[in-house]
Amino acid sequence: MHEPVRLHGEAAPPSWGLPDPARVDPGVLGTLLARHGWRRRGGEDGPYGRWTPPGGTTSLLVPRTRTFPDSEELLGEALTALARSAAPSAREILVALTVPSDEIRWRREVPEPAVGAADWLGAVQLHSAARQILLAGALAARGPAGYHGAR
Repeated sequence: MHEPVRLHGEAAPPSWGLPDPARVDPGVLGTLLARHGWRRRGGEDGPYGRWTPPGGTTSLLVPRTRTFPDSEELLGEALTALARSAAPSAREILVALTVPSDEIRWRREVPEPAVGAADWLGAVQLHSAARQILLAGALAARGPAGYHGAR
């Protein structure tokens, strides 16, 4: 109905809501921040880490573990700051934390038949398998499957 008030230049909060700080693993958040180019500042041996986006002046204070009493509060503040951040990677990090998923990586390890030419059948099979995995993941996120995949 009404959009909440925000400062000029501040990104709009996501319409799908923030992840629950009680369910966010600080290690996963740190890994996602590093993967998206955020840099950890300060000492390495502390209970908390300060992360800054590429080229940014803002920062997030993220606990390394959940062993401290204020870790959930700090995670909540970090997630709110990510939602308000104008950094393009902030939304991707929030989506990765919100959507339950597994990460699948594969690579092709077969010798090439000739210089500059790929085996056509192998490439088609690889693309087909990748499509099936992605489709299964999308369907699993949509709803649970019944017996033998019947929905």
